[in-house]
Parts: sequence; structure tokens; C-alpha cells
Amino acid sequence: MYFVLSASDLEEWYQNPESFHHEQDMVQWTEKLRPCAEALYIVLFENHSQLLGPVVVSILQEAMSGCPASVTEITPGLLLKDAAYSAAAHVYYELSNYLSFKDWFNGALSLELSNDHPNMRIIHRKVALILGQWVSEVKDDTKRSVYCALIRLLQEKDLSVRLAACRSLCFHIEDANFSEQDFTDLLPVCWDLCFKLIEEVQEFDSKVQVLNLISTLLGRGNEVIPFANKLVQFFQKVWEESSGESLLQIQLLIALRSFVTALGYRSPICYNLILPILQKGIDINSPDELNLLEDSLQLWEAILSNAPSMVPQLLAYFPCLVEVIERSFDHLQVAVHITEGYIILGGTDFLSMHASSVVKLLDLIVGNVNDKGLLSTLPVIDILIQLVAVMGFALLGHVVNCFPMEVPPLISSTLQKLVVICLTGGDDPDPSKTAVKASAAAILARILVMNSNYLAQLTSQPSLLLLLQKTGFPTEENVLLCLIDMWLEKVDNASSTQRKTFGLALSIILTLRLPQVLDKLDHILSVCTSVILGGNDDLAEEESSGDNMMSSSRSQNEGPVPSKEFKKRQIKFSDPINQMSLETSVRDNLQTCAALHGESFNSAIGRMHPAAFAQLKQALKMP
Repeated sequence: MYFVLSASDLEEWYQNPESFHHEQDMVQWTEKLRPCAEALYIVLFENHSQLLGPVVVSILQEAMSGCPASVTEITPGLLLKDAAYSAAAHVYYELSNYLSFKDWFNGALSLELSNDHPNMRIIHRKVALILGQWVSEVKDDTKRSVYCALIRLLQEKDLSVRLAACRSLCFHIEDANFSEQDFTDLLPVCWDLCFKLIEEVQEFDSKVQVLNLISTLLGRGNEVIPFANKLVQFFQKVWEESSGESLLQIQLLIALRSFVTALGYRSPICYNLILPILQKGIDINSPDELNLLEDSLQLWEAILSNAPSMVPQLLAYFPCLVEVIERSFDHLQVAVHITEGYIILGGTDFLSMHASSVVKLLDLIVGNVNDKGLLSTLPVIDILIQLVAVMGFALLGHVVNCFPMEVPPLISSTLQKLVVICLTGGDDPDPSKTAVKASAAAILARILVMNSNYLAQLTSQPSLLLLLQKTGFPTEENVLLCLIDMWLEKVDNASSTQRKTFGLALSIILTLRLPQVLDKLDHILSVCTSVILGGNDDLAEEESSGDNMMSSSRSQNEGPVPSKEFKKRQIKFSDPINQMSLETSVRDNLQTCAALHGESFNSAIGRMHPAAFAQLKQALKMP
């Protein structure tokens, strides 16, 4: 009896359908009898489903027989059927063993919707809830009918019914087995119904519910372009009306992020809408900053990830990111992704305009964040150096010492910190610390390969020696020789590309007039041999995933879709490290080493283990 709606319930529903809908969700089982009875029923059913399952199905069938779909009066029989529907909705996961959803839907639920008498809102609301609860039992041959039923329920006059349908439709679209094919032609009316519903509801929870459905629809990503203009107008209107309601604006920012992602490389069509919103959200002096900053940063990241190119307005926003990080590292992960987006999309234009901001940002992060923060930041430093190296390689057609000189000196302070990270801290077995050292060492190795003169200058700078001295690093140690030891030590903890970078750096070390090189010759050649014979798995994997990305991002009669990710892969494919032959480098530099050190070189080679020397000859294809 406690499941049955009372006269006061019906009066409350009649007076304010919107509030009634939300109260059914929010009321606690300790506050009223009906939710308390429902909670007890669910627990009992979970523990005694074999006993109660047939009983509930019997009650359900009896209630449906006693109140056909044609009944329009609010009779005890109709209210009992509503209560029976509630009982079936609450325990769908167990009741599905005793009740076929397809038969129930075709034989009863769909018929309920054919009766559009105003009193039927009671049953229609419950049907809407059932369709959402039983989503896992909706099979392929019933999906289309269920989608159409929910769209129909979204068109009802009663707001409580429409909000219930809105939520259930959201469950279906989120479902892993959602059928886009069965829903595509329903999209136009679905969008219009969403726009209409959000205009009619008054409560915050209702607006959030509709925005969730919109975000979920956008998350599917398909067929958005035909509705882009309507969506822009909708978001513009709702944003203007949300002034002062930061909680609603947070939901709007989430929906806008989904919109940008759904538009993909066509996202610039909504820049007139989102860029002013973004500018407000990332202003740390804004009154709403505390509430809007996190979601605004995520929107910023989405804009950059989907932008086909950099635009002046976006370019001008970058200093705001430095201000965010200056205040705290709470948003470090997303800030790193944003920085990477600017480097990749903005290229030299970005660096020429915001070089000092990039320097400041990297200086703020490196040396002041934990290992997790460093592991997310170091790849961005690597791609910054890589990007400029690619530009130099493309212009000059060769690699050694062609590295444009403006970037390394710019980030000299950051690079000094990387040297300190590599050479201090002892042999901590922590995997994160090992990964940080390996990544930092690989960046320094890359700089040596691109411009050996600059790394020599860096490692001899008094400011670096002072930094090292403060950490207790022995002042008599040769920094470059210590870096060589680090490359030799961390090669087993590195990715394939990093291993090749270490190998190339070590091969260049062979050309230095340092007698200590001969002491490490065996180890250096052993590492280079291992890298040559091991191949480059990273590049093969990148090429494979790159091919998949290019094929999946092509539209009919179109080339690859431009995006941050696509350009990032292009940079990796064009990486001079991948263009260079380690085999040739080792062979040529061994000859230089022999010429520099004469008999001492021959003695060092003679000390190599015969098996290692045989592998070296195999790697270098020597007779």
C-alpha cells in the first residue's frame, strides 16, 4: 500500500510537476514512508529474488489486467498499476529473469502511450522511468521502438513526464550498446525538444538534467554539424541567462566542451561563442574564478585539441595560464596539455610572441613539482626542442649542429634543473624517480645530438655548478662525464626512441678528446649495439596508430583531418632522431675515436669481450 500515490502526492504533482519530479529523486528513505518501503522492498528482493520474482510478476500481470491501457479515470486500479510498475522498475536486474522486457514493452508499455488523456501522465511517467531502468534488457530488435517511445514522452505536456523521459533517454545514449543507426533520424526532433524543455523548466536541477542529455548527445559526436548553428544560438542564449548562476555555468562549460569535441576540426565555427566565455573563465581575477576555472581550463584544452590551426584570440590567452600556475599547481595536468597544444599549433609564431611566458612556466614547474608532475611536463619540453629541431632540419637538410640556437638558451634555467635531476638524488629504486631521470637524461641527450656545442656550454656554466654544489654534488666531478654515466645507466629504463637518442649521444661522445671516453668504450659500444639490433618499436607503433588515426579521421573525399594530435604525430614522424642512422654514426665516430686516441683506442677495443665485439661487428655490418 505504501507504493501507491496518495491524494496529497497527486495534488503536489498537479500544483508543481517539476518540483514533484525532483522530490521523488531527492527524498531520503528515512523521511517518508513510500521511499522507506521502496528501500526495504529492494533489499528483500535482492536477498530473496527466487521467492519474490514470480510473486512480483504475478502482481504486475494482475494490475495490468485490472486496469487496461484504455482507462482514463484516476481509479484505485490505475494507481495500483502505477505502484506495480514502480515495483518492477526498482528491481530490473533480478526481475529480468522472470519477465521478458520485449514482451512487456510490446504487450503493455507501448500501448500505455497510445492513450494521451491528461490523467495518463501518472502511467506515462512510470513508463518513462521503466525504459531508463531496463536499458540493459533492451535488445536490438526493440531499441528503435524504445527510442521512439522516449521521444514521444519528451513531447508530453507534463514536465514531470518530460524530465523522466529526458533522464531515461540519457541512460540509453550513454549505454555502450546504443544504436546510433536507429536514432539518427530522431536527432532533429530530439534537439528541438531539448531546446524547448530547457526554456520551460525553472529549477536548477531540471536545467542540469537537460544539459546532461545535450552533453551526452554531443558526446556521441555524429551528425552534429547540421545542428551547429542552432546549438550555438542555444548556448549563447542560455549562457547569457545564466549570469550570476555559477553552478549552472559549470554545467554549460561541460556541455560546451562536448560541443567542441563533437565539432572536431570544424570547431572554429563556434569560436565567436566560446572564446569570450573562455576568456572570462580563465581570468583569475574574475569574481567567479573559484567556481569556473577548472571547467574553463578543460574547455581550453578541448579547444586546442580540436583546433585545425592557431587563431590570434587564442594566441593572446596564453599568459593567463602562467598566472594560473603561479598561484598553485592544482591544475598542472591540464595546464601541461594546454601548453603542449600551444607549442604544436602555434609553432614559431607562438614562441616568438610568448617565449618569456613559456620560460617562466617551465621554470615554475620543473624543480617545484612531484615526480608525477614532472613525468607529465618532460614530454612537453621534449616536443618543444623536437619541434624546433624539425624546423631546423627541414630548412637545412641536415642535423648535426643545425639546431636553432634560440630555444636552448631560452630554457637554459630549466635545462640546468634537468641536469640536477639527473645527477642528484642517489639510486632511488622508486619507478617514478627512475622514469623521471630517464626522461630528463633523454632530453639532454637530444640536445647533445642536435647541438653538441650548446650542451658543452650548458654543463660548464657557473650557475649550473653552483646549483649542483648546493645539492652536495662533488665539485671536482666532470658534469658531462657524469651525464654519460647516466645515459649508460638509464638506457634500459627508456622507450625505443629515447634509447636511440642515448645511442646517438653516446656515439658523438666517441669524438671527444677525453681520455676517460676510452674507459667507457666497452659500455658505450655495448649500449649502441643493443639499440641498433633492438630496432625502434616506438616508431613502428606510432606509424601503425598514425595510419589508423588518418584513416579514421578522413571524411569522404577529404584528406587527413588537421588536429593537435595529427600535428603531434607529424612532428614525431619528422623527428631528426628518426631520420639519423645510429649504425652510420657509430661506424663513422669509431673511426674518429681511433684517429684521436691511436694505440690507446686499440687497447680499449682489445679489452672488449669477444662475444660483444662479434655483436658490434654484426650491428655495424662489418666483415
